[in-house]
Amino acid sequence: MKKKLTKRAVDVLSPRDTRYVVWDTETNGFGVRVNRDGTKTFALKYFGGGKQRWLTLGKYGALTVDQARKEARRHLGEVAAGEDPVETKKRERVTARAKGISLEEFCADYMTDAYLGKVTYRGRPKKHSTLEIDRGRIDRHITPLLGRKRVGDVTKDDVEAFKHAVRLGKTKATVRTGPRGVARVRGGETAANRAVGLLGSIMSYAVKLRLREDNPVRGIERIPDRKRQRALLPEEYRSLGNALEVLLEEGANPWAIAAFRMLMLTGCRRAEILRLKKAEVDIHHRCFRFEDTKTGQQLRAVGGAAFGLLAEVPVMEGSEYVFPASRGNRYIVDVKLFGRACRAAELKDVTLHSLRHGYASVAGELGYADATISVLLGHSSNTISGRYTHIPDPSAVTAADRISETIFERMSGKFDQDAQIIDWPKRGLN
Repeated sequence: MKKKLTKRAVDVLSPRDTRYVVWDTETNGFGVRVNRDGTKTFALKYFGGGKQRWLTLGKYGALTVDQARKEARRHLGEVAAGEDPVETKKRERVTARAKGISLEEFCADYMTDAYLGKVTYRGRPKKHSTLEIDRGRIDRHITPLLGRKRVGDVTKDDVEAFKHAVRLGKTKATVRTGPRGVARVRGGETAANRAVGLLGSIMSYAVKLRLREDNPVRGIERIPDRKRQRALLPEEYRSLGNALEVLLEEGANPWAIAAFRMLMLTGCRRAEILRLKKAEVDIHHRCFRFEDTKTGQQLRAVGGAAFGLLAEVPVMEGSEYVFPASRGNRYIVDVKLFGRACRAAELKDVTLHSLRHGYASVAGELGYADATISVLLGHSSNTISGRYTHIPDPSAVTAADRISETIFERMSGKFDQDAQIIDWPKRGLN
C-alpha cells in the first residue's frame, strides 16, 4: 500500500488481523508500520552491504510525520555516501552499553558464564582448576588495576600500562586463601604475561557480546617467556632421592613423598599425578588411563620402576585417589614438602616441573626420538591402532621401562644406564 504520508493519513490507519506497512510516495523506502495492537512505527527500508535493510526510526507520537521523513532522508544520504545506518546504530548501542558497565562488573559476568561452560578455550569449556586460577588473576591483578574502568573505555595504552604494573610488582600482596592458606602475589614477567593473556580472553568475550568492537589486547607485545630448561643431573637425582628418604624417615607425609618420586619416574604433569585416581591405574597394560589432562582424555605408557614404586604406596581406604590428602576425600594439594627436600639436597631452581624436564632429558640421553618422547609426555595423541586396541604402544612401554629404570638407578646412586629392566612385582592397589 502506498500513499503520501501526512498526519491525517496516519491518524486514520486502523489495526488489522496482521501487521501491515504503508509506504510514502514522496520518499523512497519511508513508511509507517501498523501493528495489531494499533501502535504505529516509522521505518526505513533500503539496500546496504548488498542486502535489504530495515531501520526503525521511532514511534508515531514521539515523532511527527515530518520529523520521521526528515530522519529517513538523512539516513538515505548516509547510504548514498556508502555508510550503513543499521550498523552505525548497532555500534552506538554497543558503545552506550559498554559505557555503562565497569570491567570489574563484567569480569564477574565473565566468570559466571565461564563456570556455566559458555566461555571456551580451543572449542572446549575451561576446566574448573583453570577457572580458579583465572579468578585469582582477576582478583589480584585485573580488578585492582583496571576494575573501575568501563569496558568500552579500556585502551591499548591502558593494557600496556597494566602489563608493566604487574611486571614491576605493583599488585604485590600476601592474600589469605583460607583458614590455613596464604597466596603470595609477587608479580613479575610471567605473571604479567598470564594476566594480559586472561585480559585478552575477557575482552574477546566482550566483543562476542557486542560490548566492544575491538579487543585492545590484540597487538600488545608480550614479554618473552624465560623457558625453564632446568633438569636434574645424575648426582642431583641421588641428592634429591636421599633427601626424600630422610624426610620419610622423619615422619613426612608418605603420600607426598611417593607422589614426588612418581613425578620423577613418569614425567607426568604435576596435576596428573597429584590427582591420579586408583581407577586410572592399569597395571595389566602398564599404563595410566587419565580421565582428563591438559590435552583431554589420555592413555599414557608407564615404566616398570614407577609401578614398582606404586606397589609400595600406602592405600587409604575409602579414598578414590592414589595420593590422598590426609583429611577428606581429596588429593594432595600442599607440596611445600618438595621445597624442603630441594633445600636439603642443596638444589637451586628446581621445581616439580623440572622433574618433567628431567624425564625428557634422560629419554634424550638414551637415544629416543622426539616423537617417542612426545608420546611419553602426553604431548601427542595416541596412534590409530591405540585408539582401536585401547592399549599403549608396546614400544612406548619399552621406552618408559628403560627411562624409569635409569632414573630410579640415579635416585639410588647408580649411574649404569645399561642396567637390565627390573621385573617389578605387579601388586594391586586394593
